Amino acid sequence: MHNQQSLRWRLYLLFLALRSILFWLVFMPSVIFFALLLTLVFFTSLDFKILLIRSWINLNLFCLKYICGLDYQIEGLENIPDHGFIVMSKHASTWETIALQKFFAPMVWVVKRELLHVPFFGWGLWSMDAIAINRGTGRQAIKQLTDQGIARMREGRIVMLFPEGTRVLPGQYKPFKLGGAILAHDSGHAILPIAHNAGEFWPRHSLIKWPGTIKVVIGKPIEPGDDAPEQIIKRVEEWVLGTCEQISDQKQLQRLGLVQPD
Repeated sequence: MHNQQSLRWRLYLLFLALRSILFWLVFMPSVIFFALLLTLVFFTSLDFKILLIRSWINLNLFCLKYICGLDYQIEGLENIPDHGFIVMSKHASTWETIALQKFFAPMVWVVKRELLHVPFFGWGLWSMDAIAINRGTGRQAIKQLTDQGIARMREGRIVMLFPEGTRVLPGQYKPFKLGGAILAHDSGHAILPIAHNAGEFWPRHSLIKWPGTIKVVIGKPIEPGDDAPEQIIKRVEEWVLGTCEQISDQKQLQRLGLVQPD
């Protein structure tokens, strides 16, 4: 009996792996095609480039749903301000780097400068005027973030960043960095926090994309007020991590071996 269950599980994992490979056969060429296209049309209007990006997003979300069985549901769309805010999201997966652009436009990413050197992908970021930070320069990097972030928001753009700085596995903790809170403090713009559990279905460094429904929650804007950046980022971190814990899929965590079954 145990051997039969083990065999079924292995066959199931093989099935999931084959579906995930099929998705990658669509995803990677789409990255190359759309990034190259964005680079070639860098001189066109922002609205046109956003149209291209959303076409790429819709293609990949469609493939995730119908190839991998991975869908999403979102709460809190009514919390999105009309303009002038900074998005701070939990970072645990590749999924949010694709999907979140669907809900915020015109958006500009805050990224590591090294990403601009990645063929195709980095060219697309350059075409969209990403704020590319050299994180090893300390205060200079913060000044670059605030100067360019405020300039982009004056142009009507929405600044998007991951305060953890890198993808973090579910259940693990990495302190939120101060950069986004300093930008909010200096600009006076609110922070829109986002929690999700995408890392439980598309884990970092994993081929398999598990079927299910990713939950995304958009919180109410967090106004900087007179708070210091340390106080602002604490409020953001507490809301994001607390909400992530509430929406976590315990069965999926058990499948990944991140928690023990009851």
